[in-house]
Amino acid sequence: MKRKKHLSFDSLTDAQREAIFEECERVRPEDGEPLNAHDRQLHRQAGLKVGRPKIGRGAKRINISMEKGLLKTADTLARRKGMTRAGLIAESIKAYIAGAA
Repeated sequence: MKRKKHLSFDSLTDAQREAIFEECERVRPEDGEPLNAHDRQLHRQAGLKVGRPKIGRGAKRINISMEKGLLKTADTLARRKGMTRAGLIAESIKAYIAGAA
């Protein structure tokens, strides 16, 4: 099987890059179609996984109760730091554990 030689995107001219951008803008999710059996097999063989990337040993969804004022303060801090609520809680627990050790 002969492989196609791919050019680096950076080596393309501005006009070629713009043509690629315009083509990408024309593609819509509703234009796609489900993978057929052969394509699903190729996808599995390539080892491509769907969904969010696994971080550490994976994630577990939990439910916690928190005082409303504290939650509002936490959300404000998370937003200011560019984090998610879950990220702020996880970082806080890591810092607490590190301080307790």
